[in-house]
Parts: sequence; structure tokens; C-alpha cells
Amino acid sequence: MDLRYIAAALSHHDARRVTAVIEELDGRAPEVALDGVPLDVDSSARHAVMELLRQLATGTSVTIAAVGDLLTTSQAAEVLGVSDTYVRKLADSGRLPIEMRGSHRRFRLEDLVKHREETASR
Repeated sequence: MDLRYIAAALSHHDARRVTAVIEELDGRAPEVALDGVPLDVDSSARHAVMELLRQLATGTSVTIAAVGDLLTTSQAAEVLGVSDTYVRKLADSGRLPIEMRGSHRRFRLEDLVKHREETASR
């Protein structure tokens, strides 16, 4: 996973401002602008920007990664919130797709997110 961009949590002052704006939106997708120039992006992208800001405002640092990125067992465990050993068991049992790179298991972020969503709905 390319970890060149990690956004730190917002300062207390910025977090309060962002939280207030998000509450005003009341679930609506915000308009997005860069340096005052409006961007015509779909509601999915606007909601993603809002979720990024929500996470940063709640004190969470965020890493942005492409969905197709391959992750190590340790990274996969972190995404799923489980141990490395449990991730290896999921992979070895076929319940979690893997790609082998030599003798190393690699996991697609999109597969991990799908697995996490499926197990959360049970």
C-alpha cells in the first residue's frame, strides 16, 4: 500500500468548524471546491470528501489508498481489526481471497472491505 499520504487529525479548532458544517448539511452531499473553484463531481465523491473530513474531525488520522492496492497480512489484519494469525486462517480456508507474491500472501483492499461489510451484517 502506498502510504505516502497520511492526513493527521484536525486541530481542535478546525475539528469544531468542520463538525458544525457537517451538522448543517444534515446528510446532504456538500458542494466541493478547491481554492474557491467549484468542482463538478458526483454525490459519491462529495460524500467521500465529507467522510474524510468527519474522520479527521473526530481525531482519526487517515491514509488514502487506491482500492486495488495489495496489502500485507499485518496491514490486512489492521483493516479488519483482527490478528495476523486470524487473517492467515481466513486466507488458508479460502474465506478471504489472496494473491501470492513468492511465498507471501497479499490482500486486495477491496476484498478486505467486502469481507468486513459481510461480517458486520451478520
